[in-house]
Amino acid sequence: MKTNPFNYLKIIFLSLLLIIAYSCETEQVDYDEASLSELDKKAKRIEASSVITFDKCDQTYQTTDLLAGQNILVGNISVVIVGDNYEISYNITNNDYCLTSTHLSVVVNTGDFPMTKKGNPIPGQFEYKENHDCVTSYTYEVPTSKGLFIGAHAVVNCVDDVTSDSFNYSLPNQVNVKVNAKGVPNSYFNIEIATSNILSGEFDAWCVDQDASLNSNESFIGDVYSSYEPLPVNKFENAQNFGAVNWLMNQNFIGTEASETLGNYTFGDIQIAIWKLVDDSVCVDCDYTGPYNNERIDMLVALALEQTDFVPSCGENVVILLVPTDNKQTIFVTIPAPCGNCSETAWGAGCDFPGNNWFTYFKYG
Repeated sequence: MKTNPFNYLKIIFLSLLLIIAYSCETEQVDYDEASLSELDKKAKRIEASSVITFDKCDQTYQTTDLLAGQNILVGNISVVIVGDNYEISYNITNNDYCLTSTHLSVVVNTGDFPMTKKGNPIPGQFEYKENHDCVTSYTYEVPTSKGLFIGAHAVVNCVDDVTSDSFNYSLPNQVNVKVNAKGVPNSYFNIEIATSNILSGEFDAWCVDQDASLNSNESFIGDVYSSYEPLPVNKFENAQNFGAVNWLMNQNFIGTEASETLGNYTFGDIQIAIWKLVDDSVCVDCDYTGPYNNERIDMLVALALEQTDFVPSCGENVVILLVPTDNKQTIFVTIPAPCGNCSETAWGAGCDFPGNNWFTYFKYG
């Protein structure tokens, strides 16, 4: 039988196609494996370069400094173990500052702190955080199982000192006062101070001196004094107790319970307590005080006399005295203590975070 030469050509042609196809497939597989190998190496290099390295931190603390702006000592961080928990406290000891926010992180390994890729801590991502209304202390309760490494961050604000000359100079020398009412529900007087000064507006006011009188619809020009500046000689029988009065005016006692048997404090209790603290007499008929109770009053006086060194801080009430120039009754109003304009970040001192800053953490022990 004759063999068709074209069949041989077909066989040879098909064989060549198979060889070429296999060769291409093999080369492609080899190329893909090489590419994957390079990608894997690159990924490992990136991973290695992103590892954050901490310096060794062996020193331990139970109390450490709280430093603002890197070198201003504003207080301390204290750590106490109670049962299975830490009590971690921020304590401000510098009277020029107060806490406005705190952020706390407690971890087993330093690499667990919330950080940027460059090793800078991120306080906003710390596990514990709180905003504060210019306080001088705050405590977090944290399980001891969280770890030994503690990152304690705070924002502190400057506090204007109401005992300073600058505060006194900020007050007007005199004001024009009109008495709108006497014996109102939550104070002894309601008054209006004329415009054009920082005391302008309507105020609850309190009586300081019973040796003179002041009635509804009367007006007077009053000399203005902070209760923390030198006061007119012989004007007040117990001027040393104005710190106690300032404390009393910051406790919001009116309407709160004195005891189960004595009931709630009234504005009359507050007014008579003020007289007992700074005056040498107490009303007999007490026509404008409303209901009061002598036992409640004695409780208030005793509490206040333990606070004669009290000084209001940012946002708290400061007693401002208005002394009539025509010998009418001296009264007082309260205004908020000013807050400082500056703000600083603060950290519990210890070991440095690896980032390019001065931020620190510490180890408990």
